[in-house]
Amino acid sequence: MIDIHHHCLPGVDDGPRTLAESVDLCRMAADEGIETIVATPHVLRGRWQNTSRPQLAKILDDLRAAVGDRPRIVLGSEYFFAHDMDEMLRTESILPLAGGRYVLVEFASNNVPPLVRDPLYRVQLNGWMPIIAHPERNIVFQSKPEFLASLLRIGVKTQVTTGSVTGEFGPEAQATAIDWLQRGWVHVMATDAHNVTKRQPRFRAARERVAALVGEEIAQSLFVDNPKSIVESRGLVYDPDLPDSLVPESGGLFGRIRKLFTK
Repeated sequence: MIDIHHHCLPGVDDGPRTLAESVDLCRMAADEGIETIVATPHVLRGRWQNTSRPQLAKILDDLRAAVGDRPRIVLGSEYFFAHDMDEMLRTESILPLAGGRYVLVEFASNNVPPLVRDPLYRVQLNGWMPIIAHPERNIVFQSKPEFLASLLRIGVKTQVTTGSVTGEFGPEAQATAIDWLQRGWVHVMATDAHNVTKRQPRFRAARERVAALVGEEIAQSLFVDNPKSIVESRGLVYDPDLPDSLVPESGGLFGRIRKLFTK
């Protein structure tokens, strides 16, 4: 399995502080069956710059030397969205996942800024493919799933956190993640791991849950085939079309939560 969203580089963001902690995190990931990690340090103005490729590459080389060949670790980033995203990509201030054309984009958990469609569409015209990190944990997308669907319509992809499916981020995120899995709105699962205590790189339980919900074939796509396509900068294996109607099922968020706990 391949984890495209993983904060394993030491001392660069809110992930592990030391090289030893990073090594423990990567070895825990390997024990979960993760064969490849895309290291995704935060890129956030004023807090975590992480725009120097040589500096991050040196940290990555040190981690690789300490971890060994298992798991394989490649470089990327998690970019906190701003409207000049296309300029940031042109100046190579954002590291795409595994050096390819996919870019992991994060929003704050409690809002989505206005006028996001144009920048997300514009970067695609320049050859990039944005992936929204953990939208199921964002209260705007939770309450307005038709807004997320409008972004999917213009080609944006989604990454859902494994811990959301297993309930680690609360009932709202869990209900939303399951709803979107069943709708075909999820393109890749990833851990968003930060440490070996509260934010662990758990994959196995989530894969079993996803397979039970939507079948082994789709689980294989979300945990293996699509992540591999992202690392290799190819088109996704599983990329379902949206239905014509963007209207969510009746009942809203709390209806989905009730449905979840009556299964």
